[in-house]
Formats: sequence, C-alpha cells, structure tokens
Amino acid sequence: MKNVSPILRILGIVLCFLIPINIISQDNSNLEKEIFNKINNYRVKIGKSKFTFNDSLVKSCRSHSNSMGINYKLEHVKNLSEVGANAEIIQLNYTTGRTFIETSDDVLDIFLDSPSHKKIIEGIYNQISIGVYVTKDEDLWVTIRFK
Repeated sequence: MKNVSPILRILGIVLCFLIPINIISQDNSNLEKEIFNKINNYRVKIGKSKFTFNDSLVKSCRSHSNSMGINYKLEHVKNLSEVGANAEIIQLNYTTGRTFIETSDDVLDIFLDSPSHKKIIEGIYNQISIGVYVTKDEDLWVTIRFK
C-alpha cells in the first residue's frame, strides 16, 4: 500500500462507500416493485382494477420513509396535496433474514389488518407510488401514496 498514490487510495475509499449504496438502492427498488405487485394481485383477487405506478411521487415517498427511519417515528404528511397525493399509508416492518417476497407479503398483510389502510388499498384510486427505507438494523419503513 506504500507505493499507491494518495489519489488512488482516496478513490478506493470512495468506491468502497459508493458500491454498497448502489446495491442497497437497487434492493430497495426491487422491494418497492414487489410490494406494488402484491397490492395489485390483491386488488385483482377482490375484483378491483390494478393500480398504475406513479413515478413522479416515488422520490417524495422514499424521502418520507427515510425521514421516518432516521427519526424512528411513524408520521403522516400533514398536507397530502402538497406532495401531489390524495391518500397515504405508512408502516414500520422488520426484514431480518427475509426475502423480498416474504417481506412484501408481511407489508400487505399488516396493511390489510388495519381497516383504514385496507379501505385505502381497496379504494377508488388509480395510481400508486411506493418508497421504502431500510435502516442498518434492517427496520423497513414504507410510504405508499395514492392518486
């Protein structure tokens, strides 16, 4: 390591931090897609139309989940119209040692066990956006917004 230039050392350190972030981001994106699919499968099962995915709200959903995870506090947005949504459901779940399919099943089951959340999932909305955040302790924070 003595013969490696300082610039290459710094570059190596930066890459060590960037690579896991991209992997985690891709994992979160895959989990969001799996939750989306589970919700749509449930809606079809009960005779409702599928949601379309609203890409424009994803960033704010992810940001909200991130904020809840960092502050370890479930909290709804006070004014949904400011984030372009008509309804919102949120959740804290645990992902330790679980696959995306198992985790997304749990997320849907917990939402359906809540009458108010179930009513929104079964509601008249057409679009859905999902953003998740997973803490280093593998706590899963979920924000889903509906239009």
